[in-house]
Amino acid sequence: MEITRLIETTAEYLKLHPHLSCIILFTWSFLETALLLGLLLPAEKVLIISSVLVSEGIISPISFLTCITTGTFLGYTVSYFMGTFLGKALLYKTLKKLGVSEEGIRKTQEFIEKRGEISLIFGRFLPVVRATLPVVIGSFKPNFAKFSLYNLIGAFLWALSYLFLGNLIKEVFSLIITHKFVAIPLSLACMAIYLFWRKYGKNRKLF
Repeated sequence: MEITRLIETTAEYLKLHPHLSCIILFTWSFLETALLLGLLLPAEKVLIISSVLVSEGIISPISFLTCITTGTFLGYTVSYFMGTFLGKALLYKTLKKLGVSEEGIRKTQEFIEKRGEISLIFGRFLPVVRATLPVVIGSFKPNFAKFSLYNLIGAFLWALSYLFLGNLIKEVFSLIITHKFVAIPLSLACMAIYLFWRKYGKNRKLF
């Protein structure tokens, strides 16, 4: 089964069986952040759909926050130990075999060196960095207690950001329904800007 199809099937299953949401969210959050599986199993779509279900009262926000925070925290912890076990040289060879470019590895390493432990909080919000961040940090063999503290803070903020995103999506759709004549043209304009950015600006270097 293709990865895209697996994600779509999971999202549909989540809608039909919200009572199993905690298991599903924990599993996807863990798999995305453990053992470099995030390079193959991005969880964004599943988490966004579940956050919308939270805004509609179908999934408990406490369950949502707890399961995602726990899953991504443990996933990063597993990846940390993977990094400490492999070491820098072997880890970088492994990343290249998995299709991570040298530039991607370099960006992750530079991000860690510039931000230090704070990278565990903000790195989760960067697509290229998020999957490789914990293993690269682990290869530096930092203090595990300090790593765990920042890992926990980052995991909670990561889950919380999706909770806010779900409420935002719900509000936007409510706005479109109640103010069609203003909201629809505005939405089309935003979509056009996004498509333009994807075609012409996505791969441009900022620095």
